[in-house]
Amino acid sequence: MAHAGVMTRSEGPVLVTSAPQSPREEQRDRQRRYLITMAIRVVCLVLAIVLARGWLRVVTITLALVLPWVAVVAANAGPKRGGSAAPSLFSRKPRREIAAGGEEDEPLSS
Repeated sequence: MAHAGVMTRSEGPVLVTSAPQSPREEQRDRQRRYLITMAIRVVCLVLAIVLARGWLRVVTITLALVLPWVAVVAANAGPKRGGSAAPSLFSRKPRREIAAGGEEDEPLSS
């Protein structure tokens, strides 16, 4: 538990398998998502101008108009914030609670 003005350490070591992605890798992935989405937009734009007729033209123009917004939102989306689940091979030992009399009680369930 943290107290005012005192820095505390986490309960256990950080596992490499549960470490977050580096900022450089995260930026590269965001750029990749943006470029892929914009490439799809260019394809839709070309199809709308050259090949498409009728309802297919309307669909490709609509995609060409909506995809830039989708590309920006997807690129600006941060890393996925899932529960930081530990790998299945890792199991924490239950902590024991010390009773008022100084005797150990049953392990706490986390």
